[in-house]
Amino acid sequence: MEDQTRDNLTDTSTWMRLLYIVLFTLAFNIAEFLIAIVTVVQFFTVLFSKKPNERLQSLGGELGDYVRDVVCYLTYQSDHMPYPISDWGPKPAPTSKRKPV
Repeated sequence: MEDQTRDNLTDTSTWMRLLYIVLFTLAFNIAEFLIAIVTVVQFFTVLFSKKPNERLQSLGGELGDYVRDVVCYLTYQSDHMPYPISDWGPKPAPTSKRKPV
């Protein structure tokens, strides 16, 4: 058992994942801040023009998709690394490792 623990602790892929976790946590916080800005600007756009800005709607949707991808990576639901490691845009659906209840 000690050999397995030692192997796990010296596995470089696990430590690299930690580095990516730190990077994507930072990216998550930036995306969260951008979503807050889009929300406030969109509110005032609707307040004054009575209709939402389509470009902001699109940006908000893309940021939401990005946050979903980051959360899936951070919680080990997916091994797919989001932007900036991979391209911005459509991602493969996360593969659920959870067992049905």
